[in-house]
Amino acid sequence: MFRVFRDLKWFVKQQWYKYVIVLVSSLSLAYLTTLPPKVMGEFIDKITYKTLIKSDVYYVFIIMVALALGIYMLSLLYNYYLGNLFHKIFYEIKIRFLQNVFLQDGTFFETYYPGDLIARATGDTWAVSNVSTNMLFHLIDTIAMIILSLILMLRIKIDLTLLSIIPLPIIVIVVMKIRPKISQNWRKVRAENSRLNNLVMESVTNVKLVRGFVREQEDEQRLRESAEKAYKIERKSVLLRSVIGPTFRVVTLMSQGIALIYGAYLIINQRLSIGQLITFNLYLGMFARPLFRLGNQITIISQSGVAYDRVNEVLNAEPVLKDIPNAKTLKDIDQIEFRDVSFKYPGDKDYIIKDINLTISKGMTLGIVGKTGSGKTTLVRQLLRQFPITKGKIVINNKDIDQFTKDSIRRNIAYVPQEHMLFSRTVLENIQLGLSENSVYDIEEVIKMADFEKDLPFLQDGLNTIIGEAGVTLSGGQKQRLSIARALLKNSEVLILDDSLSAVDGMTEANILRNLKKYRKGKTNIIVAHRLTAVEDADLIICLDKGRIVEQGTHEELMANKQWYYEQYIVQQMEAEQNE
Repeated sequence: MFRVFRDLKWFVKQQWYKYVIVLVSSLSLAYLTTLPPKVMGEFIDKITYKTLIKSDVYYVFIIMVALALGIYMLSLLYNYYLGNLFHKIFYEIKIRFLQNVFLQDGTFFETYYPGDLIARATGDTWAVSNVSTNMLFHLIDTIAMIILSLILMLRIKIDLTLLSIIPLPIIVIVVMKIRPKISQNWRKVRAENSRLNNLVMESVTNVKLVRGFVREQEDEQRLRESAEKAYKIERKSVLLRSVIGPTFRVVTLMSQGIALIYGAYLIINQRLSIGQLITFNLYLGMFARPLFRLGNQITIISQSGVAYDRVNEVLNAEPVLKDIPNAKTLKDIDQIEFRDVSFKYPGDKDYIIKDINLTISKGMTLGIVGKTGSGKTTLVRQLLRQFPITKGKIVINNKDIDQFTKDSIRRNIAYVPQEHMLFSRTVLENIQLGLSENSVYDIEEVIKMADFEKDLPFLQDGLNTIIGEAGVTLSGGQKQRLSIARALLKNSEVLILDDSLSAVDGMTEANILRNLKKYRKGKTNIIVAHRLTAVEDADLIICLDKGRIVEQGTHEELMANKQWYYEQYIVQQMEAEQNE
């Protein structure tokens, strides 16, 4: 808990007056709660000694009503501000969590998977928020009640109090023994829950693929095994926690038994009144109940330490790629150069691209082709600054790419990836994600440019049709063209189509390429493709093989070379003729 407050002191400083209000109301509540037993004890003694008069009854009634109202009003104040603090910090932590996730580069997402991040952003952030607000003041309330009730018991009878609390060391021993095990087991619980979340996410996202391969039973079995493993681990955690509750109850009964037996002895010997014994037992209950809560609170605090570490891992994560001090804003891209660029992903031994030397001038259309796994996508992703370049450097406008801010580079590039990232929103909202300060075309224009206009009549609500999770209601070609329309709306200096025409027919491909040539004149286009007709009109075509450029030139030059490009083009033409 102390670590939590050390790192969350910014929030405590920001909301200090609310913390003070909750603290004062909590301590006041604890004090007011101890007054009724005293009033009741004195009232019973007057009945016992037959000294009760009518005014005493009115007095006790008024006092009890006043105390009830006071406790009620303070409880309202306490709960309102405590709830306000909890929801405020829960919101703040989640926002900071997500903001830091958005700052990360590709290296981060090689370590943390979506399901794990969701588990941390929900359950773990809730636990951290809970311990820094609710649990903190519940603990303060518990300790205050223990101290107050102990003092009041001592004031009634010291020897009776000391005898009644003899069993308490048993509680301390049990807590000290079990707490480390609970903490260790809870870490395993959270880790396995993260894994289960990730598996569920994969199953939901790829449900069509699972059904297509008739793998429902295998997928269900995989989820069942993970769920059973999580259940077994959590069951052990529950068993460990279940030891604490009975221990506190047994200790409480022992204390109450001692108090009653020795209290009766004191009454017989006229060293204690009946009212005092009743008051003492009420205080003993006030003393015992917080002790029971204290055990649960220690357990929860111990568990929240694990949650805090998991949240902190993400909050303290720093991107590998950072803007250098005084990095400049890239306003335009006149030329891009790859100078001896080699790259391998973090943790890999082999380079994916090797010794790439390439110049891309403004207004040029570059085609990138090659065998599957030759490094085409990896090459274009270097421009997006997702990973640090392993060797060599990329130069933009005769300046190292590191001289520019990452955001300004990405603002100048529109990227359509192989895996089309669509949101479960309307068609219109998905296209509007491409809006930027450079946008010059309206929605209708980019829809025509992406040849998506012909699909609108077949959509239930046209542009307002909700496309479902990851565009599940759209075909592969529709997803590609919707993604292209979004990128065209951005109207960036550089447009990258990463195999984004693979699911469209030849006529649609020709229409899109013709529109690119017409509407993006003077801007740079990079087209990664397996179908060579997509790059046939490019100003420069490079062929990759095992991460190296093995051929480059125009379509005519590559056909004249009669190497891989020529052979692949002939094969594809023959396949197209056969399909016709």
